[in-house]
Amino acid sequence: MDYWSQNSTDYMNWKMILIVFAIVAIGCSRNNDGGATYVSPSIDKNGRFRKGYVRMKTSTDKNANANRNRSRYYYKTRGRYRKKSK
Repeated sequence: MDYWSQNSTDYMNWKMILIVFAIVAIGCSRNNDGGATYVSPSIDKNGRFRKGYVRMKTSTDKNANANRNRSRYYYKTRGRYRKKSK
């Protein structure tokens, strides 16, 4: 008799453990850093201390700067030119 035919529940348990392990391994291998990079503090060439900061990812789209400026203008002037209701 075969070992696995005698212990079919053990076989199913091992199968489930392997499936769960595979799912966890695939889920952990994806790189989801959210688009921000931390720049660590350092000393510049003149000996001055530079604080650490978070650098956001920038778009490679050629219209990205125009879109960003248009959005900034819209939200800065949003209530300024509208007629105020009383």
